[in-house]
This record gives sequence, structure tokens and C-alpha cells, in this order.
Amino acid sequence: MAEGFLERLRPREEEIREAFRVYGLLRERLGRAFPGDLFSIELYGSIAKGTAISGDLDLDIFVLVPREYGRDWIKRSFVEKAREALRDIPLEERYAEHPYLRARIDSIEADIVPAIRISRASEAITAADRTPFHTEYVRRMLSSDGRDHVRLLKKFMKGIGVYGAEIRVGGFSGYVAELLVISLGGFIGVIENSSRWKPPVVIIPPGSDIGEDEARRLFRGSPLIIPDPVDPRRNAGAAVTLRTLSEFIVASKLYLSKPSRSFFEPPEVDDKALSRALEEYRGRGTCIVAIILKLGKSAPDNIWGEVKSLSKRIYNRLKSERYPVLRRTEYWDEESDEAVIALELVSCNISEPIQARGPPAWVGNSLDFIEKQLRSGWGFWIGDDGRLEGVRRRGYIDIERVVENTLSKEARPRDIRDIKAITRDIEEIVRAWKDRKGFRRWVYTLLTSKPLYYLGYVED
Repeated sequence: MAEGFLERLRPREEEIREAFRVYGLLRERLGRAFPGDLFSIELYGSIAKGTAISGDLDLDIFVLVPREYGRDWIKRSFVEKAREALRDIPLEERYAEHPYLRARIDSIEADIVPAIRISRASEAITAADRTPFHTEYVRRMLSSDGRDHVRLLKKFMKGIGVYGAEIRVGGFSGYVAELLVISLGGFIGVIENSSRWKPPVVIIPPGSDIGEDEARRLFRGSPLIIPDPVDPRRNAGAAVTLRTLSEFIVASKLYLSKPSRSFFEPPEVDDKALSRALEEYRGRGTCIVAIILKLGKSAPDNIWGEVKSLSKRIYNRLKSERYPVLRRTEYWDEESDEAVIALELVSCNISEPIQARGPPAWVGNSLDFIEKQLRSGWGFWIGDDGRLEGVRRRGYIDIERVVENTLSKEARPRDIRDIKAITRDIEEIVRAWKDRKGFRRWVYTLLTSKPLYYLGYVED
């Protein structure tokens, strides 16, 4: 990318000064509750490592707790003490492996995270305990040019929607982006390598005392395996799902075939683009069923976990019942505590019968298939390959009833309070929801079956 674009990614001096001003304020206030003879308060994350992107200078402030206090003390006492120290600052309680706080001062957000003070990363009790060692490793391994390459890679990952290890994304953390640049030689090196990846992908960062064969054995089942160089028994890439990894592979291939700024900065979805997307959906002829949920108040990862779990359960139920479902996707509007699960089907006209294929005639349970066909189908026949076959009616001929059955109260996760609607009128949802945060980007990809960066990619 051009130097001018890189210059825009580097934080401005005034941004850095403001971030450190807020850090100093919070550090001084926290120091009253966590005195220096027992605790230490440190700045970690992308600002400390020199890989932050302009306009995105959030703070990661860690309160390092004596090891003898342990995790129970953190769960029981940390938030209360930190709240008291910051009582006149807007705070939001969050939860990962243990509770932490998110503070906002002016335009700066700061996560205030407790961690156990340890001497080696392998002694970690929680994931947060390794953070000081990650910061030290990245500082040691990245040159000034390397930090710019990390900025490019992070911006690329954000642009294509795969940045973030939280459940909502299931993607690449900032630390993983840094490890990829350190291991594969810069932004283009990462993109060229990833365009050739075939899961499971194994990356061994410099300084790791673990080989590829052992990594495959230790982390079998993970699509992306990156042994953490500060604690090789941990897979730094564990959060990356197969879908997100595949999205990154495809975007890398497309970028190499036709580089475009839209991978880094996808265009906004204005009313004109939204109208075109609706036209494209109508022309495709498929059917979208949307389920609108009312949610409770809980940690974002808990909410996303429950929404995605319910979405997958409905999808799997439709698949098992042989309904022509193609895919699923989810959106959550945090301000209204409402979410949408969208399921796309080849058709919502599901009154047609389905073909049923049974076992070979000579298998012991062949009579079971025949009995089921005579009870819920229209007879049976034997094909040229000797297998029993038939035509069977569906259990439901109304897709909404299938979804309602799956969404029975007994099967509903705790934080899903109510099912507000089940509808095929996606155009009405677009009209009502189009100004909610992030909705346009989400619904554009749903309606067009194209990633958002493609909107600019084809126009460049």
C-alpha cells in the first residue's frame, strides 16, 4: 500500500498524548485502591507494543495481583475495589474468565483487567496472566517496519470482518496478527502464505520450542494452530473458526488477484446500495426467514454464545428434517437488546414431498424403513442398486411452525427472553432496522451473498 495510506494508519502524536493522559489519570486513581507495595498497574496491548491504529487507541490497563491472592480473590474483590476507586467515571462490568471493567473518558475506552503476577508464562492461571510476556515478546521481535506491517494486516482483517477473538467474530486477535507478521515476513508475506493455506494450518513462531508434528498432536481439531512462543502448550490461534479462517483465505486470494483499498476500508452501505441489495435478493429467488429475539442483560460473549447456539440448533433441525436451508447468520443490536437470526432457504414453499433413501434390501433393519414409509410416506420401491427408496411427506409444511417448534420455551437459552416475531418479510425488517449500528453492513452481505469489501472491489 502507498506510504500515504500507512501514514493514516499510524497514530498521530496528539492521539498518543491523549491516550497516555487517560492512562495516567486512571493509573493514579487505581493506585489508591491497589497500592504499589502489593500490586503493579501496567499498560499493555497495542499501544504498549506500538501496533495501534489511528482512531482505535483503546487502552489495556492491567492490575497485576500477587499470586497468593489467586483467582478467587479477583472474582470476589477486584471489581468492588476498582469501582470504588473510579466511582465518578462511567464504567461497564464485563466478564471473560473473570470480571473486569471498561471505562470511558472522552473518546478513549479503557479495559481495566486483573491478572496474576507470575514469573513465567507457563505458570498462568488465566489467559490474562500471559499478557505481559506477549508484550515483551512482540516488542523484542518487531522492528519499526514490522509494526507498520501489523497495522496493515489488522486493518485488512478489520475490513474483511475477521478481526477479533470474541465469540461474535471467532477470528484473529491482535496478538495473532502480530505473530503472523513476525513469522511470515510482513503483510504481503502473510497474504501470500494465507492464499495457499489448507486447514489445519500450522505456524511455528520464532523462539518456540515446539515442532510442527507435536503442535498438530497437541492441538488436534483446531483449524489454525499457532503455539504461543511464550507458552507453547497454548494455541494462540484457538479462537479462529474454520469459517473465519476460510474467509481470510478467500479474501487473501482476491486481494492478490486485484488489490483494492476496499479490503481495508469497505465502502458504507447507503440507501442506494441497500436498494440494489434488495433487488438482488428478489432476483435470486431464495427465501429468508428472520427470527427477532428479545434478549436479557449479560456479558457480550454470553449473549453471542446463546444467539449463535440457538441459530445453529434451528439450522441443524431444518437440515435433519430435510428442509432446503442454505445458511444462517446473526445480528445483535446492543442498544435495544434485540437480535435477528436469519436463515436462507432455497425456497419457503416446502409442501413438496421429499425423497427417502433407505438401506439395501438385505440389511436387517430394512423392514423398519418399509414400515415408516407405509406410515408417513407413499409406498416404497427398490432401486437398481438394491436399496429401498420412497417418497415421504414432511412433518411440517409451514416453515414458521418448524422454527416455532424448535424455539419452544424448554429449549430457549437463559438470556433469550422472548421471540418477538418469525417472519419472511425481510424488506420490512430492513426498513425498521436500517439505522441501527452495524445493521446495514450485516444485511448487505445477507441480501447479496457477497462480503462487504466486494461492494468496492468491483468498482475499483
